[in-house]
Amino acid sequence: MQILHQEKGQTLVLTALCMTCFMGFMALSVDVGMLFNTRRKLQTAADGAATAAALQYIYTYNGSNGSAAQTSAIAAGNAAALSNAPGGAYTVSVNANSNSPASHQGCVGTTCFFEAVVSQQNPTIFFGTFFALWQHQQNANTFSVRARAVAGTPNASNYCAYFTSPSGTALTVQGNWSIDASNCGVYINSNSSLVEDDTGKAAKSGVSATSIAIVGSMPNDVTIAPGSSPTVLQTLPQAIPFSNTPSPTIPGSCPAGGTLTGTVPSGCYSGAVTLGSATLNGLYIFTGDVTINGAITGSNVTLAMMSGTLTIKPGNSTLNLTAPTSGTYSDIVIYQPFTNKKTLGLQAGHATGKLAGFIYAPGATLQMQDNGGSLTVSGIVVDNLDNGPAKLIITGDTPATSPLKAVTLVE
Repeated sequence: MQILHQEKGQTLVLTALCMTCFMGFMALSVDVGMLFNTRRKLQTAADGAATAAALQYIYTYNGSNGSAAQTSAIAAGNAAALSNAPGGAYTVSVNANSNSPASHQGCVGTTCFFEAVVSQQNPTIFFGTFFALWQHQQNANTFSVRARAVAGTPNASNYCAYFTSPSGTALTVQGNWSIDASNCGVYINSNSSLVEDDTGKAAKSGVSATSIAIVGSMPNDVTIAPGSSPTVLQTLPQAIPFSNTPSPTIPGSCPAGGTLTGTVPSGCYSGAVTLGSATLNGLYIFTGDVTINGAITGSNVTLAMMSGTLTIKPGNSTLNLTAPTSGTYSDIVIYQPFTNKKTLGLQAGHATGKLAGFIYAPGATLQMQDNGGSLTVSGIVVDNLDNGPAKLIITGDTPATSPLKAVTLVE
């Protein structure tokens, strides 16, 4: 009976029991940690797949190829999922999930949402062994881990100025030059750490913007205008807006242009053209050099410079045009294909321009020569800017009217 009242060894017994519990908790934490780690990796894969699909759609869509753009986007999303989750199962599709808000479903124009679902069987070590011993459940050692993401283009891009040159100087400036993009952002594609050439260092102003994104290393040498405090950051190369917009087809026969005044019919004009005081409406295709010499006005206008130069004559010429708001060349007021690298001279003397729309000339220099005038435009996509000295005002589009979309993860 005395042996039954002995308390020796109790600590050892309790310790053994506690160690069993502690080992169980440790085993559980190891298995759960592995599951959460897999879940995190799959979520990254789903995010990447949905984002890749949405980006590809924006890059591919040109206003009339919605079905083909969706197919291309889904293929890009699947490729991204395979790359990030090679052992998993995945599906990428235009989002039609009934649990998503209606605003995150389907495609309308440049706004399109894609759903990516990625899953993978994840084995457990201790959990499976425990259940196999306790309840003889041989299949309890594997769990299906799943992640889902939805990406689309619900918002307009904040950028309104794109300098597309992949290297070297983006801004060649002198004198009292300025770029006023105070309502939007500037993107500089050059990989150089010296993207501004201001040899005289006489700038009294500089760049006003909400943000400046530069592919080249930081710090960079862009002159910031007094009073402006943009976020300046290094970024990865981005797709160039409107790069999938098809060039207009040049008819087999284009009449010679010569001097055009009054109400000028839309269409194709060959040879050297001088636009005097004229009213325009529609798509104008020019295969030669065009000189602005007078007051030019018009709405629903796109000037397509297929191979020649577009120059405003020094003096008091004015160029006041509004781009189309729908169709292939929506929001493009000047279209110059990448193959045409000839300079756009849109400001000289006291000449002024007010362009409601984008200048798209990704292979060309935009030149401005004199501070007696100015150029106001909704946005620019040009290789580089030669400003010496003049005032360039870039207003940006409103979110409701901008054709430039920003890809965002929404779920």
